[in-house]
Amino acid sequence: MDAQRALLDELMGAARNLTEEEKKGYKEVKWDDKEVCAFYMVRFCPHDLFVNTRSDLGPCPRIHDPKLKESFEKSTRHDAYVPKFEAELAQFCEKLVMDLDRRVRRGRERLSQEVEPAPPVPVPEEKSEQLSVLEEKIKNLLEQVEALGEAGKVDEAEALMRKVELLNIEKTALTQQPQNEKLLMMAQEKKMALCEICGSFLVANDAAERTQSHITGKQHIGYGMVRDFITEYKTAKEKAREEERLVREKEAEERRKQREKEYESRKRRSDSGDRDRYRDRDRDRERERYRERDRNHERSRELDGRSGRDGGRGMDWRYKKERDESREKYRDRSRSRSPVRHGHRRSPRSPICPY
Repeated sequence: MDAQRALLDELMGAARNLTEEEKKGYKEVKWDDKEVCAFYMVRFCPHDLFVNTRSDLGPCPRIHDPKLKESFEKSTRHDAYVPKFEAELAQFCEKLVMDLDRRVRRGRERLSQEVEPAPPVPVPEEKSEQLSVLEEKIKNLLEQVEALGEAGKVDEAEALMRKVELLNIEKTALTQQPQNEKLLMMAQEKKMALCEICGSFLVANDAAERTQSHITGKQHIGYGMVRDFITEYKTAKEKAREEERLVREKEAEERRKQREKEYESRKRRSDSGDRDRYRDRDRDRERERYRERDRNHERSRELDGRSGRDGGRGMDWRYKKERDESREKYRDRSRSRSPVRHGHRRSPRSPICPY
């Protein structure tokens, strides 16, 4: 019936039976509405796992619709919503497992306790009347045995004593039967085992058919699915965190290398700028020296001209000394900056002055 209804909903829509007035206020349900079960969309709904078992969670208050689930799987937002839905399902499953583990611990403690002597069990009314009758018979027989013993009738007294013993055995059986039943029940309980998956009590060394029936039961399979999902979810989260950590370390290493590269580039530019500044400063100094040298030469020629006219008496010896020192410095500088040292020769006819 449900399959036919789902087929009609798929072909004609969920509002196929509504009147025109009802359709005006009708709102089509989508997979991302709050009324839709996110657990059912992404994996499974725990409410569906334990139906008609001791752990039954009752019906799910939200909508389970295969058509909406198919729409969710085809949606472009599927990958964006899966982590959110899985996180909500994991939180719900962890609460279930915590409650189950508390129940398992209580069951384990119960099995580990020693069997204590049971308190005396009150005798039922029917058995109480039987005991009263037996006690009365035993009392009468003992009085008869005593009388026969006084009369010297030993054989008859022994025969009555055997009857008394049989009645005492019957009395003991009546009084010990409830206690024996209680001890038997506790002995059987002591042989019970506990399933660590679903918390159910099992008979130790039970038949293989009963054990298989428990393993294939709804409760065992349901809690197995819940535990497997939690383990898978935590493993995936741990793997994602590890991958994110590696990515962060890789990005940090790349940033460090980039900073080193930029530092080396700035350092090279700075060194190059310093060399350019030093080179410009040296060039300016050279030019100033050349100008000074030319001025000295001009001064020397003027002085030589004067000395030629007046027989050398007008030439100042200080100008001559400055001229000689300037020439000597220029020759030394030319030798140190000779192009031959840099792998090429200057043309013999190239001018000495750079400008």
